[in-house]
Amino acid sequence: MSKKLLRFCFISIVLVIAGCAPRVTITPPPQYTDRDLSLGEIVATAGGDIETLKAIADIKIEKNNRPYDFINASILVRKPGMVHMRIYKFGMLVKDFVIKDGRLHVLSGKEGGGLKKLGDEFYSAVFWWDDMDDAVMSTNGGKYVIRSGNRVIDIDRATLLPVRQAVSAFNRKILITYSRPVNNSGFWYPSVIEISAGEFRFTVKLKKLLKNPPAGRRDFQAPVES
Repeated sequence: MSKKLLRFCFISIVLVIAGCAPRVTITPPPQYTDRDLSLGEIVATAGGDIETLKAIADIKIEKNNRPYDFINASILVRKPGMVHMRIYKFGMLVKDFVIKDGRLHVLSGKEGGGLKKLGDEFYSAVFWWDDMDDAVMSTNGGKYVIRSGNRVIDIDRATLLPVRQAVSAFNRKILITYSRPVNNSGFWYPSVIEISAGEFRFTVKLKKLLKNPPAGRRDFQAPVES
């Protein structure tokens, strides 16, 4: 058998073995199992040094359990309650909007009734520790359960990563679930967020999440009203 054929057979065997090998699931280290934490310690640990998050995401939208749309998005969120979202389809910018001071400002694209809801729900999903002034906390097995206003948030006790969030508002329920944690230079976050709101479900796959990126002058600049 020639050396070239032997090399080909070896590479083929390696590829077959690699393809059959089970995928390794990355799990964050259980750093917080030695003691019970207070609510203040949880909030400080999870988000005490975070003012801004920047996400690059793929978003699958379903309506009544059927495929409805698929978009790509670049999203900036900053405390308190600010969102700047750019939505792309097939690589083209189709919507660009800012939420600031509780108001929606559409910079480009058509204004849709669901834009503010999408932005607000994404903000609540990633800044789950925000606005905890009236919160109370209990433990339930391996979870901390935080109740704040109309929200109930389940936090993994070992990692302090969110597991589930339920929101009741305006006679509707919003369910947010978190999965597939990843590590970005020691910053752990769930890379998949599912948001169910009425007939719609958004599956957000975070391709990248950056903590406190450098601020741009126009990041949250709303248009000047005449």
